[in-house]
Amino acid sequence: GLSNTTHGEGVVRGVGYAVGLKNVGFSEGFDDYSTARVRMEVINGEPVATVHTAMAEVGQGGVTVHAQIARTELGVNQVTIHPADTRVGSAGSTSASRQTYVTGGAVKNSCEAVREKVLELGRTKFGTYHPAWATAELLLEGGKVVTDGGEVLADLADVLEDEAIDIELEWRHRPTEAFDLRTGQGNGHVQYSFAAHRAVVEVDTELGLVKVIELACAQDVGKALNPLSVLGQIQGGTLQGMGVAVMEEIIVDPKTAKVRNPSFTDYLLPTILDTPTIPVDVLELADENAPYGLRGIGEAPTLSSTPAVLAAIRNATGLELNRTPVRPEHLTGA
Repeated sequence: GLSNTTHGEGVVRGVGYAVGLKNVGFSEGFDDYSTARVRMEVINGEPVATVHTAMAEVGQGGVTVHAQIARTELGVNQVTIHPADTRVGSAGSTSASRQTYVTGGAVKNSCEAVREKVLELGRTKFGTYHPAWATAELLLEGGKVVTDGGEVLADLADVLEDEAIDIELEWRHRPTEAFDLRTGQGNGHVQYSFAAHRAVVEVDTELGLVKVIELACAQDVGKALNPLSVLGQIQGGTLQGMGVAVMEEIIVDPKTAKVRNPSFTDYLLPTILDTPTIPVDVLELADENAPYGLRGIGEAPTLSSTPAVLAAIRNATGLELNRTPVRPEHLTGA
């Protein structure tokens, strides 16, 4: 319609659905862990936390989440994220939708240890002045030590003074094991991510063109630590899956296994002009074994979005369509 190729003749609409699940983390008994070093000190009269991990930030938002975790656990406003390197230990790869789970878990674990050291220091300095230091549940909030009832006991700056608390710890998720080779059963994965898509497409059966009108997603994220980042991950993964369905293709010679694409010049990726409406229903069904109940989310939407689009095209055309991407000649028979 935009390029005046049609005014509706031969255009049919279809709706398709797909559901997918994706394992999170390294599995089948692999020693999957991450390391985090957290330092807390007073700089210019204000408590500051520094978080150091080896996590590779590739746009998934892990740096933001680590700062959020430190602010939540240590009650400070100022958090510095140290440049990632392996002097602090391994974080594993940024893959398997595992970094928020494993490295986020390591940051949380180290922050909790720092917090306990801060409270021990506070009890030593101020415990004789107020019985709540020994009897109450203590938290760090707003740069202060407070009771669970909200009573302020001390400023963090007064507790720390010239001391710095610096702790580095490894953190592991619960163990997994290899699947039984005979039955295929077993506790092979620590967690699964679940997503479902509904695709609405319009197909010009004369020209073989497909336009994805809407690609709605519902996904269980366990707990959305950063709702905006979660939405971006789901929409980004959804668009990747759509690209696989209708435009992205690497052609491999079946005899030689060589890639036949001459270059990436003609390897098409979805742009904002190809992006349909992507409404997202974020389901927060907590995993009791995960930090904050979260689930890895990055890869799951790439799995169900592709078959949802294919199902919608099948629904519109009545064609079998058993490969991706769907090319114009698959729809016109030319």
